[in-house]
Amino acid sequence: MRANFTLAVSRVVLKSTHRWLTVLCLLLVSTTVNAHQTGNSYLNISQVDGRITVDLDFFVRDLGSLLESPSGADEPAATPDKLRELQQPITDAIQRLLKIEIDDRPMPLNFSSQSVVLHNDGIYVRQQFLGPELNSEPRFVVVRYDFFTQNDRLGRAFLRLKLQGDEISSVFDQTNSIQRFVLGEIKRSATILLFTKEGAKHIWSGPDHLIFLLTLLLPGVMLWNKNGAGLSATRPKPQTANRDAVKFALKVITAFTLAHSITLALSVFDLVSLPLILVESMIALSIIASALLNLQSKFFFSHWKLAFFFGLIHGLGFANGLKELGLSSLYFMETLVAFNVGVELGQLSVVIIVAIPILLLVRSDKAKQRLLTSGSFAVLCISIVWLFQRLLA
Repeated sequence: MRANFTLAVSRVVLKSTHRWLTVLCLLLVSTTVNAHQTGNSYLNISQVDGRITVDLDFFVRDLGSLLESPSGADEPAATPDKLRELQQPITDAIQRLLKIEIDDRPMPLNFSSQSVVLHNDGIYVRQQFLGPELNSEPRFVVVRYDFFTQNDRLGRAFLRLKLQGDEISSVFDQTNSIQRFVLGEIKRSATILLFTKEGAKHIWSGPDHLIFLLTLLLPGVMLWNKNGAGLSATRPKPQTANRDAVKFALKVITAFTLAHSITLALSVFDLVSLPLILVESMIALSIIASALLNLQSKFFFSHWKLAFFFGLIHGLGFANGLKELGLSSLYFMETLVAFNVGVELGQLSVVIIVAIPILLLVRSDKAKQRLLTSGSFAVLCISIVWLFQRLLA
């Protein structure tokens, strides 16, 4: 009875494989322009010569939403003349959406200057505001940032707060728009936990990293020869023993983890640096290569070698995300390790939630073969679109 039920489930999965993979492909292609462009903002609050200075970097692409233009999220032309023309409306909008309290007293935001700055994901307009001079050491700081909640955005705002010898990193999003900080009581554990969460979120919000890893893991349900995956002269045959699949997955994940940890650290220490467009394009290329490897009967690299080689590139992508968040100078090594641990936890959760259920549900040999072929072809379509989008961005 149980065997019949399992067979029936396998048949259902087999019949729907092409359908849902095609839908997934079309959905990702139609909704994703760049896997890492999420409309972020960067807020820096510091104390200079006894006076609080506030810098807000706002994505030019989101100016239409900030200014509540009739066209919605259409961005104004990012020319110097146009931005100078929009300076006062931008200032008014920021003063309406950004509120800061020092020791339970509202802090006025007096406009100081406007400039254009470049972040990894594009052009930002920076507005600087000056607060009042501090007559005493502040104890409490409350920051409220309402743009994402009011406009239903998926982006986030990254905060760096440097006051009274404290250095605080935090993140605002739709569910967390008001935060209160007690200066002098910032715990190391809270900072480490934040960077761990951000490492995991970087995996969950970056479909390119996930798809690359899952594509390399797809052949785990297939039988590979003892000389190494991808070196067989024939297409891999379905397997029945899950032990080989687990060993295969461990080799791929370990190689990917080791590689991206190396370049993440090298990039953070400014020992390795590549242009963002090159890194993002090579990440898309890595997905193409992994999909082709699954579709080819012969290939020059085994999967774990490919995972290590392109893991070096993915590590540079992780480093860009970490740099945008901002490493704490007080807990530099701790936050670096915490972010990397978060990335690993994010990967592990995807393997547990996605890969293992597929391994358990898709039991028949025909279903496994079809899953490998169909899944790899869908991923190939997605990654080719991503590659052209990033090269033309």
